[in-house]
Amino acid sequence: MTSCRSLTLLPSGGMLALILLLLSSTLPSLSHAQNDAVLSLRDFSAEEVKGTGFTLSHRASISISALGGGAKVSWDDRDEEDGDRSSAMFASGWIINADTRDIVWEMTPENTSGSTKRREANEELTLEPGSYEVYFAAYGYARRSSMINYSINIDRRDSPQTRRHKGIGDFFKELFGFGDEFYEEFMDLARHEWGLTITAKASDRSAISIFTAPKRNPAMVFMVGATEDNATTTKHFSVSREATLSLRALGEGRRRDGMFDFGWITNAETRKRVWEMRAEDSEYAGGAAKNVCVTGEVRLPKGSYEIVFVTDGSHSPEDWNAMPPSDPLSYGITVSMADPREQSAVTVSDAPAADKNVIVALTRMRDDDLRNAGFSLTSSTRVHICALGESSGRKRLADHGWIINTRTNERVWSMEDRETLHAGGASKNRIVDEIITLPKGDYMVYYQTDDSHSYEDWNDDPPYDPSRWGITVSGVGPGFDPKGVKTFSDVQDEGVIVQLIRVKDDRHARTRFALDARTRVRIYAIGEGSDDDLSDYGWIESAKTGDPVWEMNSETTEHAGGARKNRKVVQTITLEKGEYELHFRTDDSHAYGEWNDDPPHDPVHWGITLYKEQ
Repeated sequence: MTSCRSLTLLPSGGMLALILLLLSSTLPSLSHAQNDAVLSLRDFSAEEVKGTGFTLSHRASISISALGGGAKVSWDDRDEEDGDRSSAMFASGWIINADTRDIVWEMTPENTSGSTKRREANEELTLEPGSYEVYFAAYGYARRSSMINYSINIDRRDSPQTRRHKGIGDFFKELFGFGDEFYEEFMDLARHEWGLTITAKASDRSAISIFTAPKRNPAMVFMVGATEDNATTTKHFSVSREATLSLRALGEGRRRDGMFDFGWITNAETRKRVWEMRAEDSEYAGGAAKNVCVTGEVRLPKGSYEIVFVTDGSHSPEDWNAMPPSDPLSYGITVSMADPREQSAVTVSDAPAADKNVIVALTRMRDDDLRNAGFSLTSSTRVHICALGESSGRKRLADHGWIINTRTNERVWSMEDRETLHAGGASKNRIVDEIITLPKGDYMVYYQTDDSHSYEDWNDDPPYDPSRWGITVSGVGPGFDPKGVKTFSDVQDEGVIVQLIRVKDDRHARTRFALDARTRVRIYAIGEGSDDDLSDYGWIESAKTGDPVWEMNSETTEHAGGARKNRKVVQTITLEKGEYELHFRTDDSHAYGEWNDDPPHDPVHWGITLYKEQ
């Protein structure tokens, strides 16, 4: 690679002619003057990135003339993981091989000269026959040195004339003089000065043809990408016979922090993820250090699948807040066939309409919320559970859901931290996406949140689908019969003799009941206490004598879920014919609707219920 520096001449008239005459005897003629223009990328006032492709039919040399922005650094600016130095450029061009997608040439602080805002590159580059793509990007201003380290994004969506909001970034811009004048200066450079031109000798011009970037890989089946922030793109595809997919995914992430823009493939029939982008599997993708690439193959059996790509609230093709990856138009997941002969095995379709088989949806959950909804199944049914929640960082969930069987009062499903996956955004956003089979019966679905980080009140980045924060239970597949599902209320307990439930703080609830024959009674009570003592508890008295015939005590209780002090008892006794009085007493804290710690798994039944044992 030979570097050619341009010569700028400022004098006029006869003096200019004399200087040119003297120089012509000592300097070789400038090749650019003899070359024909091949392509030019200019005016970045409305677009951050422009790109085009060209094909060479034989080996040829091209001349690159580019002007951008960046600065050499006085300290080692390389990312410890990725070895990236190109982040020092905030307006620059580059060339990639259109078939391998590898960088062939790029502007760097080392191969450019000039001021920070006007760094110039003039180079001769010899290329082998093949296809190439040329890009130029200008996202904003950046400066990194031992004394200064800042990056300012110029958002084309948010000009001084159309500004939608002002944030902390605007405060610092104004504090340090980075106001509207700063924006206008950037736009002037982007519109009139920055850009890249490629020329070639007239003899090589016929060997060059232009195409629209990116070049399509013949083995490619489809691409799932996102063109904007906070977006979710989903496609469904079926595999008619076993086949191997070759995957190339570009996104945003850091090995130490996880993924921010990423994707995965789910088996639609089992809801198991069969492939996903992981930070630990990623490689540097060019541009900013946070641009990552994950490649690999996955062998899929015959079946139906779902592929998803999600973006967070910044750094996407809608608005790059740092240099984009070297293959910016391929942001997302490109799916190709490892063996092109298997291409006919894959059929692609868009995501189906919203699920019409929803049984229960407790979503858009807010802070300090606890909601429940019930349903009855007339036969054994496969259901799809999708639950989004928050990890507390202590191998437990702060926002989570669960399901109980109201006949047995046992928990049949719960959202467990160890079984969750990253749900996008902050690492504490978690998701469970699975299919289970529930037998015929009555069920109650619960979802609980703590006092922070919930729908529309996030204290960190939200998940990729914030509106689904909570739990959704749906019927599965074409065999699902909606007629087999009925609404079930938490007051529809079957076989209830008497009950005192939803008991709040500082209560002594009581009620009388009579039995007309000797009866086996199942007692179900939930209260508060420890291994030694109970503070919320129930008992049964003879209405005639006032003597206790049964009493809830700590020795016969077990954990009721949630806080350790939540205790429950399930016990069957026999009561003789006669009249009785049922009691339940609570202290001044931690009762139904007034929890000072996690509620039990069945909070509605805080109190005592007597069932007629069948």
